[in-house]
Amino acid sequence: MFLKSKTLCLLASSALVSMLGVASVAQAASRPDVIGLSSDGLVILKSSYDQATSDYSYALISTATNATQQITPPAGASAFTVKDLSADGKTVTGTYTDAIRGKTSFVWTAAGGFVDLGTVDANTTATFAKVVNGDGTAVAGYVSVMSFMKEAFYWTPSSGMVGLGTFGGLHSEANAISNDGSTVVGKAMTLDSAYHAFQWTVDSGTMENIDTLYSSSSADFVSSDGSVVAGSGETSSSSPYHVFRWTEATGMVDIGSLGGSYTWLNAMSGDGNVLVGQSSLVGGDYHAYRYTSSFGQITDLGTLGGTSSSASAVNADGGVVVGWATDAQSDSHGFRWTQATGMETVEDWLAREGATIGNAITQTADLVSADGNVIIGETTTGSTYIARVIENQGNEGGNECNADVCEGGSGIIDTAEFFPTVATASSVIVQSGVNSADTIMFGAQGAPMRNLLTTGQRSVWGTIDGGYDNGDHADGGLALGEFGFGYGIADGVTARFSAGATYTDQDLDAGGDVRQRGFYLSPEVSVDLGQNVYMTAGGYWGRSSVDSRRGYLSGAATDYSEGDTNAETWGAKIRFDWLNAVTVDETAITPYVGFSYAHTKVDAFTETGGSFPVEFDGSSDHSTIARLGADFVRPLNDTVRLLAKAELDYQFESHAAASTGTLTGISDFNLEGQDLQQFWARGGVGAEFDLGKGVASFMVNATTKGQDPTVWLRSNYTVKF
Repeated sequence: MFLKSKTLCLLASSALVSMLGVASVAQAASRPDVIGLSSDGLVILKSSYDQATSDYSYALISTATNATQQITPPAGASAFTVKDLSADGKTVTGTYTDAIRGKTSFVWTAAGGFVDLGTVDANTTATFAKVVNGDGTAVAGYVSVMSFMKEAFYWTPSSGMVGLGTFGGLHSEANAISNDGSTVVGKAMTLDSAYHAFQWTVDSGTMENIDTLYSSSSADFVSSDGSVVAGSGETSSSSPYHVFRWTEATGMVDIGSLGGSYTWLNAMSGDGNVLVGQSSLVGGDYHAYRYTSSFGQITDLGTLGGTSSSASAVNADGGVVVGWATDAQSDSHGFRWTQATGMETVEDWLAREGATIGNAITQTADLVSADGNVIIGETTTGSTYIARVIENQGNEGGNECNADVCEGGSGIIDTAEFFPTVATASSVIVQSGVNSADTIMFGAQGAPMRNLLTTGQRSVWGTIDGGYDNGDHADGGLALGEFGFGYGIADGVTARFSAGATYTDQDLDAGGDVRQRGFYLSPEVSVDLGQNVYMTAGGYWGRSSVDSRRGYLSGAATDYSEGDTNAETWGAKIRFDWLNAVTVDETAITPYVGFSYAHTKVDAFTETGGSFPVEFDGSSDHSTIARLGADFVRPLNDTVRLLAKAELDYQFESHAAASTGTLTGISDFNLEGQDLQQFWARGGVGAEFDLGKGVASFMVNATTKGQDPTVWLRSNYTVKF
């Protein structure tokens, strides 16, 4: 699945909450290899360090599928560094060193490649891009001037690189840019060599010193529209960690502390009205805090009975804060805080809302949805969890459905365990149609040389196949029944038409099952090409109804979400048989080669029931299979003949189609298709015998690990007249 490491688990948690319209993202627990996250949560920018070469590499990674797109440095570049990702996930910015100009800043997109940001003027010796705005159209950072000065810059494609100046000193540096690209904030040096927080706007074109409190300061956060700035400052070397909030109306306001000397800022709401983080106490421990501009005072959020806590994120209106805190045993738990409830563990919050969760599993709470009812964080085992409460459910824990849209129930899932159940259910549903078509075209209809007709001759038959399939992610039974009619059109030409019904019942490995009922129509014709070589070409069309019941763990309990949909499959085959090409000890051998193509389309559907139902997008998949085999016929007497088959098969597709949709009420997903077996072998033994006016036959087939059923019995009765 897509969560293959502890790091990626945390990345996916960040991404999923971004999809929720999260108000803020915590910075306190950010990892050095995670550089940026798109606002829709689908793309992260990640770095990797190679100890052997001492080089970093960079990639864009899908948080749902783990699909990776490497960002390859330009030819001849060295010291390649990527610094930031735009909110739309399309643009990255950073620096590299080239042989001509030295340190160069760039923006990069998959479509446009690298764009050099240029320089401020002829005195620029190096450029260092740091941050990019929401749609990748504005970049901020700093440049080196004559090797001993630094100046903050702002860049757009139309303006080029513009120097922002300083406060009279030698240095300035940009730290953040507003999402709309209108505002840059950072720090700049005055004549006394002290840094102070600045704000620069496109409208004013002037760097403004917003520091009225500290001996030195730095602006580190800016609201989406640029109207609110927050950051850190110090009044002396003994008091280095303060947090401030600034607006044009209020000026710079120190938010204070919880009695100690230090306060850290971890997150700010998108509108800038609420700040959260951690602050030290008189005794040296630190607690989570919440600061609101309306109240104008820092509030201690407490702990879970231990000595320390830290706030990581805040919801859209600032009413819900999440983070981590220790208990009396010094164990860390994810917490949720509101004014009404105070601080409680994520597990206690869920239990209070009627969810069954079992043992404590949360270690942190890193992100929270805009409404405060979805929390994402890290489990005690290092994977990612999603906790959710649907309000007004009482203690039922069931679904909230409005206008036939069901938003799931209250509960908690481990995404490393949950999303594989989604991918498996989707894959089994679409692959059932493909596999049924292939089984029919080379199973029920797998002996065309036993039903050749002379000119004007007719035949009717009935076929029943039943068997068992043990796949990588599901196992269960299958059955089909077919009736057909054949007619000898001309010498060496036989046409056949069949209609049938199919049924499969696959038990999913994670719990639940997928049941499929359908019917099909299938024409085919066999033509003698000469020298006893026959070509058989055929088609297939089928339609089926699908009922799924997907099992997954919600806390300690197995939960189920159900859905139903329809699938349509069409296919075609061609095979060449060399009838009785060789006879060995009375055994006639007919070698053949065949190709089949099947395509299944599944309608979109929405699950109901359970705590975490899924809305599946419409999907489709196909298979292209080559088969090389031989049929064996050996007479025992005048009425009985032994039958055998040996076949080698190759499927050209290496994995199933991706699964897309929405984890209802939480996030979209795009899950990579599961791997498919490409090589397998099939064998069969059986007999046919004259019975009444026709011929009855049966054959037991077995398949190695592959796309055909593991074992199945084909039985047929044909009458020619």
